Amino acid sequence: MKYLFLATDENKMQLYHLLLNAINFHEKGHEVAVVLECASPKLLIGIVDGTIKLPVFDVAMKMRIIDHACKACTAAFSATEAAEKLSVPLKGELKGHSDLLKFAEDGYSIITF
Repeated sequence: MKYLFLATDENKMQLYHLLLNAINFHEKGHEVAVVLECASPKLLIGIVDGTIKLPVFDVAMKMRIIDHACKACTAAFSATEAAEKLSVPLKGELKGHSDLLKFAEDGYSIITF
């Protein structure tokens, strides 16, 4: 099955649990994509500067399950440089924001945290 894990809040524990579950789904053979939307891209700044310790983020990046961060939201929180340093792709097909319809049409179930 296919699952899109959608992070929306600036809450490091929420992102931790989202990534933990996304990794688990991936390891169990499911197709997984993680999208950082709304305020969640702001957490990238803390991950880059070390104020947020989130080893599961590195695991998710190595597994290539982080699909992207919303381009407009990342810019709104001044997190574009952090996303680039972490090699998190930015997408904004829907007026600068993530187009979730593409995932739904491709058979992904959307799980939000």
